[in-house]
Amino acid sequence: MPVLEPLHTDTLLRVFQLVTAMLAVATLGGAWHLKADRALWYWAGAFAAAALTQGARVLVFALQWPVTLLSVGHLGGLLSALMVLLGLRTYLGLPLRCRVPLLFTAAASVGAFALTALTGVLWPSLILTLLASAVLTIPASRAALRAWREQRGFPLGLLTAVLVGSAVVEVARAVAVSPLVSATREQLMTYNAFGLLCLIGLVIGQALAMLLLMQDRALRQIERLIEVDVLTGLLNRRGFDERLRRLMRRGGPQPPLLAVLDVDHFKRINDTHGHSVGDAVLSRVGERLRGVLRPQDLAVRLGGEEFAVIWLQPEAGAEARLGERLRLAIAALPFETSAGPLSVTASIGVAQARGPEEAPEALFSRADAALYEAKRSGRDRVVLAG
Repeated sequence: MPVLEPLHTDTLLRVFQLVTAMLAVATLGGAWHLKADRALWYWAGAFAAAALTQGARVLVFALQWPVTLLSVGHLGGLLSALMVLLGLRTYLGLPLRCRVPLLFTAAASVGAFALTALTGVLWPSLILTLLASAVLTIPASRAALRAWREQRGFPLGLLTAVLVGSAVVEVARAVAVSPLVSATREQLMTYNAFGLLCLIGLVIGQALAMLLLMQDRALRQIERLIEVDVLTGLLNRRGFDERLRRLMRRGGPQPPLLAVLDVDHFKRINDTHGHSVGDAVLSRVGERLRGVLRPQDLAVRLGGEEFAVIWLQPEAGAEARLGERLRLAIAALPFETSAGPLSVTASIGVAQARGPEEAPEALFSRADAALYEAKRSGRDRVVLAG
């Protein structure tokens, strides 16, 4: 019966160094390409730290420097865990709070060299750095798990699983190479080699999760750009249709209100003062709409001089009051433009959704009909849909 060859620790360490070096180059390239995202720089540093510390270990061994310096090879996992934690907090928009992790990493690093110097063997240093890496990986796992529960998605789920697996492997490997489990050097080398094999797989999984997270963020940024009006910074018609459909399906104790408004005599502004002044007026209208809305409400530029507002969970019977608030926000003060102050008014139609059973198109049609009535009956007014 064939017998499997034992795992060779030095070979696995070289494979680990090669894999982390390649991942460092890949993530550094991504970080350079996406200069605005600092998370990738931290994650590139995580892979680079692992590759460089293994390279330093090989150099120390080749030059036959004191055995104490061989502990530099154990610092890669510790530094990587620190960089992964900082990168994840950056990606999630959390405060870095790096003072404690940095001091902890520095203390563990000094302790690793001190243990090797005192004992003359490497396993105490390895145990210390593995356990310290697990300590740094645990808060990263918790942050990833919390984010996954809020946002879901495969990339965050994969990263959470990999980080939890890394913490488990680090603790198991530390226990396995201790004298409590490894009675002989051969056992220690076997258990350590198996831990390294698991680590290589986890590092590759970690890199895959990170790159998928970056791809997911880039796609969401592109989607936001597609759904945002460049001139006003509001949602455009594409974004409006999707949000309104989603909100109508959600339902709630109080159906949403929809206001459709049109800047009065806007063609006259363009014809008299030029399109640049007209664009400035539209931009200011967007600013004023945002200024009178709550964070959960939405303002939209439907196109041209036509805008819309969606109020979520409005008070009962608030249609006229909220519509009047929009009208006054636009008409109360002149707009400052390059042609001087311009007084602008708007006609507004307001409709309350009849519940989740009403189609978004039907709600919009009722609000639009009310807008048409406001324009027909003299402009600068609010008309409620029937």
